[in-house]
Amino acid sequence: MNRTLLFVGTACLACILLLNAGCQTYGQSAGLGALIGGGTGALIGSARGETGAGALIGAAVGGLAGLIAHDVKARRVRDAQATASDYAYQPAQGEVLRMENVQAAPSVVAPGNLVEASMQYALLGTGPAGVSVVESRQLRDGENVLAETSGTLVRADGTWVSTQTFEIPRTALPGTYTIVQTVQTPQSRVSGTATFTVAP
Repeated sequence: MNRTLLFVGTACLACILLLNAGCQTYGQSAGLGALIGGGTGALIGSARGETGAGALIGAAVGGLAGLIAHDVKARRVRDAQATASDYAYQPAQGEVLRMENVQAAPSVVAPGNLVEASMQYALLGTGPAGVSVVESRQLRDGENVLAETSGTLVRADGTWVSTQTFEIPRTALPGTYTIVQTVQTPQSRVSGTATFTVAP
């Protein structure tokens, strides 16, 4: 059983690595980099019964073996001035990070189709060089973490929309799943959740 899970998990990881190698970005999001799920070390550790279960092993157990995370796309939808005006921002406030919207679309998806996870957030007070930001997405079935992606980039002041598409495997179990989307800087952290249903 452990060998089967390790094989499935490793195959999933290979798919994600290949698809994310050419991560596409647009707008003012250069340097976003590839967001990848799990890690070989975590997969091996899980198969050996050690702590820190790999995200992709979880996906295999949860009926989403073969889940593929596609490229991340990001763009700035409001510049620094417009965002500061929206929040009546004053420089004395320092860094401000606000999650404005989190979505998973469509809300009902058939196995074999795509779900797009998107988050929109405002960032202010980063200074001329911007700030290091970690964007992450965690797919859950109830309390069980099935898969996770994350990446670090530099963001300037403004309002940003970041999206990532997930391909639901044809063997996915029907039910409702949650995507937790998080943005974190060295000083602040915000997150939001959205749900979608895999149809029978």
